[in-house]
Amino acid sequence: MRKSQASHYLLLTAGWASFSTGLLILPIPVPLPVPVAAVLLLAGSAILTGQSRGFRNGLRYARFRYTWLSRLLEMFSERAPRRLQRVMYRTRPDLVVRLERIRAARAIL
Repeated sequence: MRKSQASHYLLLTAGWASFSTGLLILPIPVPLPVPVAAVLLLAGSAILTGQSRGFRNGLRYARFRYTWLSRLLEMFSERAPRRLQRVMYRTRPDLVVRLERIRAARAIL
């Protein structure tokens, strides 16, 4: 295994661990506040968006399906650091919208 492959798999593991931990901590009440879970979720999402095409496409579809999520992420990206702004840009639902239009046009014919 080359060094770049090893670092890729290490980043994937770290991203999934961070994202999963954030999901597990989210419903826990008082001892760990919600911002800790949100930070872990965002960090895991940022890592996975850069490393996993499937995660990136899933996030695009989620933003297309749930407009409130897309608006929330857009509002957050205005104040986010440049690196997270790039993550939000890469997961815009524009591609899914275009694919849905193509599918609708094919269904008409």
